[in-house]
Amino acid sequence: MHSEETPRFTHFSCQSQKVTVASTFEGLLTDQPEQSPETNSLKADAWWLDICDASEEDVNVVGQALSIHPLTAEDIVTRETREKIETFRNYYLISFQTLRSAKEGIDLRRIKSLTTEPHTIPDSAGFYILVFKNAVVTFSPSGCNHVSRVLDRIRRMQDPATLSSEWICYALIDDIIDSFGPYMRAAERDCDAIEDQVFMARVDDVKTLIPLVDRLHKSITQLTNLLSGKNDVINGFVKRCQAKSQNAVFPKGEMIVYLGDVQDHLVTTLTSLSHFDEIVGRSQANFLAQMSVNNIRLSLSINEILSKVTVLASIFVPLHTITGLWGMNVQVPGQDAEGLAWFFGIVGCFVAFVVVCCFIASRLKLL
Repeated sequence: MHSEETPRFTHFSCQSQKVTVASTFEGLLTDQPEQSPETNSLKADAWWLDICDASEEDVNVVGQALSIHPLTAEDIVTRETREKIETFRNYYLISFQTLRSAKEGIDLRRIKSLTTEPHTIPDSAGFYILVFKNAVVTFSPSGCNHVSRVLDRIRRMQDPATLSSEWICYALIDDIIDSFGPYMRAAERDCDAIEDQVFMARVDDVKTLIPLVDRLHKSITQLTNLLSGKNDVINGFVKRCQAKSQNAVFPKGEMIVYLGDVQDHLVTTLTSLSHFDEIVGRSQANFLAQMSVNNIRLSLSINEILSKVTVLASIFVPLHTITGLWGMNVQVPGQDAEGLAWFFGIVGCFVAFVVVCCFIASRLKLL
């Protein structure tokens, strides 16, 4: 829920270059300057209205004022997640999924402490663009800055005469796709850092790196899924613009060039993400292979030690058996003889037996 003082409505006039921000529809209308009949014509002044976190009542008000189709209103109210473009009699709808915030990823070059994690992708939300012949109405989620960035881009324009509802639609699409740039660059840095760690990490480090690689793989997959839907939408958008359609709301001419530029950028981004995903998959396979080799090496070392212990046990068990038998209350050979000859003789036999057995085991490469 938003408080009454939260500015959720933004209005921009392409002719006067004025931005009006208000918390209610009434405040938005109150802040509008008086215009002459010539200036008040929609043909002379294209405009843009953005509503942040629109409620069902807001959608109904806009729908009644601009004759929006009930299916469009339903998609906006229910926050339809499928990215698409739909054509109606006097407007077309573009539905995109955008990110609520922009946060730089964590560079895994600081992996030495093994306390860092790959960047996380924030939650996505629906961004809906309704494009009329001389107007644009957008329904944006909170947490994204597409509207403010597009307004800043408009202020920096050297030729405001090119402003139109078509150009605003292009600028919004371009900014939504550009907002994925920081995450793609962070994924690139993370992939490079992980690839450098493949043959440098210790055994204990590899075990810690595996979960990090898995989370990075999930982030790249999420980015790819979000951008793949946009690629399909823009492909369909460009084809409809190029077709000889009787629908006057679709842009033609120069705007198709702008859309082609966005399409090229999107394809390049998807290609890069596919390459990053291959790097992560290869790094994960290398990490697992390295762990497997280390486990095999450790297993061989343990088996070698156990074999030596087994040989030594086989040598000393007969001696222990003999000493155990004569340790009972029985007649011991030489117990009535004086001196230590029998003692040293028995010990010498034991030592000779151990030496001979060890020599034979070494010749057989058992020790």
